[in-house]
Amino acid sequence: MDRASTVGQRPSCEAAARGIAMEEVVLPIGEFDLEMTLESGQCFRWRRVGERGYMGVIGRSVIHARHVPMGHGRVGALAVRVVGGTVPDRLEALIVHYFDLARDYPAILRTLRCDQAFARVAPRRAGIHILRQDPFEVIISFIVSANNHIPRIRRILDRLCARYGEEIWTPFGPMYSFPRPEVLAEARLSELRHECGLGYRDQYVRATARAIAEDADFAQWAEWPTSVLRRRLLALEGVGEKVAECILLFGFHRLEAFPVDVWIARAMRALYFPDRMPRVREIQACAAERFGAYAGIAQQYLYAAFRSSGSRKRQPLPGEGAE
Repeated sequence: MDRASTVGQRPSCEAAARGIAMEEVVLPIGEFDLEMTLESGQCFRWRRVGERGYMGVIGRSVIHARHVPMGHGRVGALAVRVVGGTVPDRLEALIVHYFDLARDYPAILRTLRCDQAFARVAPRRAGIHILRQDPFEVIISFIVSANNHIPRIRRILDRLCARYGEEIWTPFGPMYSFPRPEVLAEARLSELRHECGLGYRDQYVRATARAIAEDADFAQWAEWPTSVLRRRLLALEGVGEKVAECILLFGFHRLEAFPVDVWIARAMRALYFPDRMPRVREIQACAAERFGAYAGIAQQYLYAAFRSSGSRKRQPLPGEGAE
């Protein structure tokens, strides 16, 4: 049955919302910065709500998260509530896991700042965390991201979820879970291309969804060594080396992965290769040597620092002359 034909049979948004647990879970977060983390380019389906809040979907739960300041600066607490879909039995554990709140990011940042060049552009407070996202969602999202920009990536993923995901009512209107692999595996190419806006990526998305839907070992991918997992990812349709590194870091939490895009190439050249343009392999080898097991976390701080510089009226970056 077509989704539109069933709208009249569903309860109103307000009626559905009355059955949702609205109690907040409040967690101390130290230096964690919700905005910096969700705007860091590692996820695409969280939306700003109000001045300090965001709303997103984790599995079948629609989560509203907001930063609660305490005293001066951004240190404070994270207030979280479920506003639609399934209410997890252990909401606090889900949030701690998803936002990786149990990891000592301040200690990691102190270690990374031992590199003097990195310390010149990195903040002193460890605001950015690496999310623990659903691997399939990350795989499809970063296939979509190739040769694309963030607003368009978000629009495509919103259409994809609205068409193939499961509808979830919230007080803010309907939201959607990410489509399951077996659902995308059966999608029509014409719908993916034209109605969802995937363009040439339609074949990549469907072929990859089919490969994962048919792979009985997909749940075990997260247990594989990084080198083995990287080779398997590169065998998927639409996954090149940069996309594979993004999936390793953001989908499988391999913190040593180091994706290189235009911003990271610019940052690494300015900091470590001021006299020449290094190859991607050289950049990654340099990152592995300097940042080791936490290269992916360093990558996020470099991305934030240099993208912020580039988004303003073109200022000279460290190691560069004015353009």
